[in-house]
Amino acid sequence: NVNRLKLYKSKLLIFPKKSGKKGVKKGDTPKSELQNVAQNTLKEIIPVERPTLRVKARAITSDEKEASAFKTLKKERTNMKYDGAKRKKAAEAKAE
Repeated sequence: NVNRLKLYKSKLLIFPKKSGKKGVKKGDTPKSELQNVAQNTLKEIIPVERPTLRVKARAITSDEKEASAFKTLKKERTNMKYDGAKRKKAAEAKAE
């Protein structure tokens, strides 16, 4: 997205609101560049690049059948919850 925005800003030409010196503001495109500018009438200014994420079907392995995503995540959440207490207990045991 950042690259698309940078590309868009590089192509963007800002016309002054009013004619004359008072109507020109900072950031407006100079008059010399605005002489023969064609207006964009396309629906998309800069197309979005969408990568093709096609994964071929395959058989499920026995390891995948045995593994449980819920149990793995639950175990990690529990480890994170009691991490501080475990470290404190280990530091006390080391101090003694």
